[in-house]
Amino acid sequence: LLTKLPFIEAGEEVTVYRLEESSPMNLDKSMSSWSQRGMAAMIQVLSREEMDGGLRRAMKVICTWSENDVLKLGQVFIVKSFLPEVVQTWQKIFHDGTVLHLCLREIQQQRAAQKLIYTFNQVKPHTIPYTPRFLEVFLIYCHSANQWLTIEKYMTGEFRKYNNNNGDEITPSSLLEELMLAFSHWTYVYTRGELLVLDLQG
Repeated sequence: LLTKLPFIEAGEEVTVYRLEESSPMNLDKSMSSWSQRGMAAMIQVLSREEMDGGLRRAMKVICTWSENDVLKLGQVFIVKSFLPEVVQTWQKIFHDGTVLHLCLREIQQQRAAQKLIYTFNQVKPHTIPYTPRFLEVFLIYCHSANQWLTIEKYMTGEFRKYNNNNGDEITPSSLLEELMLAFSHWTYVYTRGELLVLDLQG
C-alpha cells in the first residue's frame, strides 16, 4: 500500500462503485448489491496533510467532475486507505485482493449500520427530535496508483465520539448522547446478539 496517494495537482481520475439498494426508500426491506458498472470521476487533493486513524490513513479531496453526479461536483470528501500493517495482518485471511476485500467489508458494515439506524428511527419515540443517520461510503479505484480506496462526504461542525470499538462510552450529558448510546444497545437486542454497532462518532 502506498504511503502517499500520488494525486497530481490537476486532479486524479477514479472509478466509483456504489452499493445499490432494491428499495432505497425502505431500507429495512431492501436488498443490497454492488453496481455492475463503475462511474468515472475526477478528484483533487485539498490538503496533503494526512489524517491518520487506528486502521486507516485519510486525505481531504474535492470532486471536480463526475459521471451522472455519482459524486457531487464541488463537494469535499475524505479518501481513506488502510495502513500497511492492517493489510499485512488481513493477508492471512484474504490472500488475494486484500485491500479490495477490506474496502468492501468496510462499506458493507456501514450499510448494515445505515439499515439499522433507519429502523431505529422508525421505532424510537416521536418525542425525540433527533433522526441520526450514517454517511454513505463509496468504493473507488485510483487508476494511476492501481489502488482500491473508500470515499465519504467530509463532515464539518463540532465532532463528538460516543463510544469506541471496545464498547467504552462517554457519560451522556444530553438527549442526543443518550440516544446514540441507546442505539448501540438496541442494535444488539434487535439483531438478537448478531450485530453490535459501535465506534459511533460524528
